[in-house]
Amino acid sequence: MTFNKPHGSTASATSVQLHKAVSANENQADEDRPELAEADMVVFLGDFNYRLDGITYDEARDMVSQRSFDWLRERDQLRAEMEAGNVFQGMREGRIKFPPTYKFQRHQMGLSGYDSGEKKRIPAWCDRILYRDSRSVSMPECSLECPVVAAITAYEACMDVTDSDHKPVRCTFSVDIARVDELIRRQEYGKIVESNKRVHSLLRELHFVPDTIVSTNNIILENQEDVILRITNNCETSKAAFEILCEGQSIRKQDGTKSEPVIRASFGFPLWLEVQPSSGLIGPGDTTEVAVHHEDFFTQEEFVDGVQQSWWCETTRDIEVVLSVNVTGVASTEAATHRITVRHCCPAPPAPPSANPRGPITDSPSDAVPGPKSSQSNHLLRSDFANFGSSEVRDLCGVRKRNL
Repeated sequence: MTFNKPHGSTASATSVQLHKAVSANENQADEDRPELAEADMVVFLGDFNYRLDGITYDEARDMVSQRSFDWLRERDQLRAEMEAGNVFQGMREGRIKFPPTYKFQRHQMGLSGYDSGEKKRIPAWCDRILYRDSRSVSMPECSLECPVVAAITAYEACMDVTDSDHKPVRCTFSVDIARVDELIRRQEYGKIVESNKRVHSLLRELHFVPDTIVSTNNIILENQEDVILRITNNCETSKAAFEILCEGQSIRKQDGTKSEPVIRASFGFPLWLEVQPSSGLIGPGDTTEVAVHHEDFFTQEEFVDGVQQSWWCETTRDIEVVLSVNVTGVASTEAATHRITVRHCCPAPPAPPSANPRGPITDSPSDAVPGPKSSQSNHLLRSDFANFGSSEVRDLCGVRKRNL
């Protein structure tokens, strides 16, 4: 078992080998635990059972009564083994200023409680607390290279405990832990930014947006014709990335004013508008053409609170959207935006298709289906559902499907 913190590849390899030898019979979870030698601070405590050498029972009792603990420490087995480097390498212990903690007769107070039986075991410091911080040598202050520096403020035995033949020991540590000073860190970062050319270059790339122009800021669509929008990259050294989004849609009122714009969900295009391509890369000095096209669309009729919403009643007014052309550099986090207004001018609306909700009206007898089971028309007048609720409309649609 390795306690000292490795300082080099050789020590690290030895630590790994020792760790794996101990953990060979353990499960995978135990093998994934960090090495003991990798810890910034280790505290090892318990009954180590080290005794005193070269001293008799009576001599030990006499030295304890005189509180000559320095003389007794010179005969301590653990101290001798640690100084020889045989055990607990790199560990330290506070100075012992308390009587030996073994062996006592239970429930007997004071130093007269040492073992006076037949064996007369020699008093010894069996119970110990050892520690190691991240210092390889004595250092007064902690740093990022030495993040944990510990000092002992109290190391003593609990001599008033009598329910064991050992006296427990306790140790109080004062631990300094290094931390990053954010103020100094920002100051040092500023110095690097000011002096490092590579960092300057990266920062310029993050903020650089190629200069681009668009051919127009106002597009009018009529008669399903295509209008070409040209985006030109004026930069001769860098590509420009563009993305076209729809910010919102509004309707032109009869008095010429516009309704409040409705924000598009996810900035997608409305069904009547097609933009191709809506994103891409423009080479240095190149121009990309974007086709803007009005697309006819027909959907199944829907009813909202009993009011029919059909294609011929939605497109009777001019519709206007605002497109944003967002341009960025290849690695930039900033963008330049061109806003383009696209207006669809509707022709005079045709008369809505006539329909009879109770049965079709045709000029050809062959097209009519007589009887109560005749199919109902797919187009229903607004006046037929003016007083219907949403649930009633769904029920009626269900009846119509069953009759077909």
